[in-house]
Amino acid sequence: MLDSRIKLRHLSCFLEVSAQRSFGQAAGRLGLSQPAVSKAIAELEEILGGSLLQRSRAGVFLTPAGEAFRRYAETGMAALREGFASIGQTARGEGGFLAIGALPTVATRLVPAALLHAKRPGQGGQENQGLNATIRVLTGPNDYLLGLLNGGQLDIVVGRLSEPKLMQGLSFEPLYTDEIVFVVRPQHPLIQALARSGARSLTLHDIAAYTVLFPMPGAIIRPDVERLMLGQGVTGFADVIETVSPSFGRRYTRISDAVWIISRGVVADDLEQAMLAALPLRIDRPTGAVGMTTRADRPASPALNRLRDALRHMAEDLR
Repeated sequence: MLDSRIKLRHLSCFLEVSAQRSFGQAAGRLGLSQPAVSKAIAELEEILGGSLLQRSRAGVFLTPAGEAFRRYAETGMAALREGFASIGQTARGEGGFLAIGALPTVATRLVPAALLHAKRPGQGGQENQGLNATIRVLTGPNDYLLGLLNGGQLDIVVGRLSEPKLMQGLSFEPLYTDEIVFVVRPQHPLIQALARSGARSLTLHDIAAYTVLFPMPGAIIRPDVERLMLGQGVTGFADVIETVSPSFGRRYTRISDAVWIISRGVVADDLEQAMLAALPLRIDRPTGAVGMTTRADRPASPALNRLRDALRHMAEDLR
């Protein structure tokens, strides 16, 4: 339980001394006297029952307990600042700022559609004006985006559920499931061979003669693809290009006979517009949960809540 004796001035003084490595410099930045800062730190250490800072000729250093406490103090103060800012923005009719991390799985369809839906004014008063925050959308590998989310640079990551070790301190809400597909250009020799033979499906061995665009190590779908191959008795392909770039994969597949292994969500529009074709393979395609990941210890802003509602609404057609 939070000790009611801990005040904002305790945390402010502790964090500023931690950042400046000096009581004097911290006092100057806070507009306080150095004795006042020293007193606040002493009171905080007494409440917590341990030393947080050590003085030396080289400056002030955090103790192991101080280093551990600093992470939580920073998170708490950041959440408070966001809360104060959101109240002020609401009072001024401003929308604030929203940083979104989007995996390629959702960057081409779900996130754009959800943002468009969230920005659309609803019926009623000012509270239904629609999302008017300044939006930043970043794409990249899952571990990179989750690292930014943990560090406070992102408010939400939309994509596949990650492995447990990357989900510490995070909360995941599933929206729908996505499958892995093997796509080629519509005039690919395998497509033409199927049409001539009247066959309905292929095996993984049939694609071994072609270049395969394969997910890179660290890509969230790679373990699923490797398990699928092992289950079919395929240990590898002779001609492989590893990539996580949707733009490269899309272009290379359309100008070559390559087979691209990718999540359906990345190429859904290409498949609907017949720019690419999914190979009919005799396999059980792996599926994975796609959803929203947020910080478990950080309250959601009004802008984030509006976006999450829009994501839920747009995902209904993908289930």
